[in-house]
Amino acid sequence: MIIVRTAQEADIDGVLELAKQAYPGMTTLPPDREVLSVKLQASVSSIKKEVETPKGEMYFLVMEDTATRSIVGTAAIIASLGVSEAFYSYKLNKVTQTCKELNKKVTFETLNLSNHFEGFSEVATLYLNENYRENGNGKFLARSRYLFMAQFRERFPESVMADLRGYFDEHGRSPFWDAVGRHFFDMSFADADLYGGLHGNQFIADLMPKHPLYVNMLPAAAQAVIGQPNVVGKPALRMLNGEGFRWNGHVDIFDAAPSVDTKINDIESVRSSQQAQVMGVSIGDDPQRAMICSSDINNFTTLVSTVSVAKEGVLIPSEALKLLGAEPGDSIRYLVI
Repeated sequence: MIIVRTAQEADIDGVLELAKQAYPGMTTLPPDREVLSVKLQASVSSIKKEVETPKGEMYFLVMEDTATRSIVGTAAIIASLGVSEAFYSYKLNKVTQTCKELNKKVTFETLNLSNHFEGFSEVATLYLNENYRENGNGKFLARSRYLFMAQFRERFPESVMADLRGYFDEHGRSPFWDAVGRHFFDMSFADADLYGGLHGNQFIADLMPKHPLYVNMLPAAAQAVIGQPNVVGKPALRMLNGEGFRWNGHVDIFDAAPSVDTKINDIESVRSSQQAQVMGVSIGDDPQRAMICSSDINNFTTLVSTVSVAKEGVLIPSEALKLLGAEPGDSIRYLVI
């Protein structure tokens, strides 16, 4: 069976292999053993914390094929952006200027450096092994984060955002980076992306120009990718849109990919999921296919199985209940799919 669970430090080898597959373009999943180990340790520590106000916690999830015990996917949630270091994006703005003497009106766009998303949660690090991109596994992996947020709602603020992967060619070159970032950082897109993943974003604050960028002065290739995800990012954008995320003009400063956001309570999977008590382990009448997650943050697991819903609670197959680490009388959260 395929499950999604909170990561353990022992998952490092499997996570590192996925990071190598994902490179370049995913800043939050750098192919560096030491950095990834720190992320896994931070996730384990975050789970153990008693949280009253969301701060710098990070929750790392992995998808596991229980038949082979292999790690086949990753997903993460950053509780609150901008706590330890600034979070930057570009805001795409429209400007109109009029000259009466020439009877001419000119409309153009600018990109302004912004810290708009500070204080938001971020859903990030969504990556799935190519061999498992079937049977709805990608959607299951993505939605597992929302069930985690719904189940442990007090650990997250009001709003959440997601950064997608922007366009880059088969050689790992980003036209937006080549037109903008390369002139200020003197490094390739892949190198800058890796550096950010390893060392954080302070170098952006130090070197990035603070004045607006005039979009119409950029090369056509760079203009064309502003607000556009990479080919592999388009399915992720469709899933985010389906959950209620919308693009409001913010783009990633490296590759100009769209940054989308919404209110956590408005996420479709959060609104539609329900908490219930497990009544028993038989299949029951009128079983429905559902995502089911455990309610214990120390043993958080999500899987796809069936539930039979009654007024008093739900019935769940014994195999699913065992994988969830739950038993009759325990509380679970489910989402009919």
